[in-house]
Amino acid sequence: MSENSLDNEEFDAIVFGTGLVESIVASHLAAADKKVLHVDRNPFYGGSSACFSLSAFIEWTIEHRDQRQTPLVEIYMGDMSAQPPPTFTLGHANEQLLASASTSAKHPGTAGTINADNIFDRLLSNCSQAPQLDMRSSLVSQLVALLKDDRSYSIELAPKVAHCRGELVDLIIDKGIAEYLQFKGVEHNYLIRNGVAERVPGSKEDVFASDSLSLIEKRKLMKLMTSITDDESHALLLDGCPEEMTFARFLESKFRLNAKLLDSVLYAVARAESKDELTARSGCERVRKYAKSIGRFGRMAYLCAMYGGGSEIAQSFCRLCAVAGGTYILSEEVRSIEKSWRDGADNGYCVQLAHGKVFAKHIILDPCYSPDSEPTTTAISRAMCILDYPVFGDDTTAILSYVDETEGAVVAMLYTTRATLAAPSGQSIVYAWKTGHLADTRSLLLRALTAARGTLARPLFTALFEVRDLRSSASGLSGLYHTAPPDATVDFDDTVDQARQLLSALL
Repeated sequence: MSENSLDNEEFDAIVFGTGLVESIVASHLAAADKKVLHVDRNPFYGGSSACFSLSAFIEWTIEHRDQRQTPLVEIYMGDMSAQPPPTFTLGHANEQLLASASTSAKHPGTAGTINADNIFDRLLSNCSQAPQLDMRSSLVSQLVALLKDDRSYSIELAPKVAHCRGELVDLIIDKGIAEYLQFKGVEHNYLIRNGVAERVPGSKEDVFASDSLSLIEKRKLMKLMTSITDDESHALLLDGCPEEMTFARFLESKFRLNAKLLDSVLYAVARAESKDELTARSGCERVRKYAKSIGRFGRMAYLCAMYGGGSEIAQSFCRLCAVAGGTYILSEEVRSIEKSWRDGADNGYCVQLAHGKVFAKHIILDPCYSPDSEPTTTAISRAMCILDYPVFGDDTTAILSYVDETEGAVVAMLYTTRATLAAPSGQSIVYAWKTGHLADTRSLLLRALTAARGTLARPLFTALFEVRDLRSSASGLSGLYHTAPPDATVDFDDTVDQARQLLSALL
């Protein structure tokens, strides 16, 4: 692309960021015959939902993360069950050092450039807390062993799965982009409680075949699922139910569930983050969606995208946008976004890019593209752990809910393997996330990871990081729309809802 190839070009909309929300919006605008420019300052698709090889993930922690949004990354090499200090802590990097490193080092995800010593040195140069130098040889050896399978890892920043009868799957089918994607069924749903992982049955066949449920428990669970999923029974159940009644109280009063069944329905099926989070009505809706998803593609409620969920799906919508005439630029510096006026009248926005000045009536952007964006108090803490053994099976995918006995808190988790091409054969990746700042959730996340791996697996590489919501003072300006990062829910439905709300304002 020549230096001024876009100079003074006008668009109906410019979209900044290639996260899933932005990509859905861009594809719909292009399909509606709008002239769309889609820009990402990064050399990869996916934004906050990006997916990386191991070396590229490390590169993201050093160079590509927005430090306002992700101010802290902690990396543990080897065992962390005793919760030792992180091997590397990356906070706000030295900008001068970071700039020189980024110009002198090739992207580590590029074939032929992966070097464990180079990666170690870059981590060492950019971390605020570094390992002792006498550990270098051991740590580099561990990196060498991991990077032998570098391309076999698909590490997600914000892992999610899709309800089989959810908003995203319906949208993918409706837009005809299923041919661009591959999915694997999420075969198992586990509840980790009192240090034990028990499979939560989903279908009727699973309930009756379960060895962990007594006959009485099976009858109660079947009655609950039948009553909530049947439209008439569901309406009668909620008739006269106080609006403020929690779902937990509703389950206890209507179905007399014991603690194990209550936790299974509340946390593993309805995916509540706490006992009092859901009202009776919202909890029933979640159970209905879960139950109705089973049977569409098999005996599972969720699908997991191959090669990394949000990133692969976002790329498919980007392809749809490009086919409809959208223009794409990656690795593009965004220098300024300002209001544009022509003859005293509002002319939308003027955007200064590295390749020229462009104009648009509408701007849709991830808040990290606004220079005045500041972090809010809302955050999600995330953890990722590569294990040396597939504790729940080598060719399977599972969602998990960890109920902590110490705090009474619940952690959402996802287990991936070679089944979705997420890890080399014989290894697995476990994700865990919880609403809150890392300072408050670190110990909880580490306990969840330890409980999930049990005694069979050893951690090889663990990363914890915090993702904060950003807010710009420009929010509310006419024609400018901000998106939000992936939330703490396990599925994509809220992501699709956010995109549709934006489109209703744009079209």
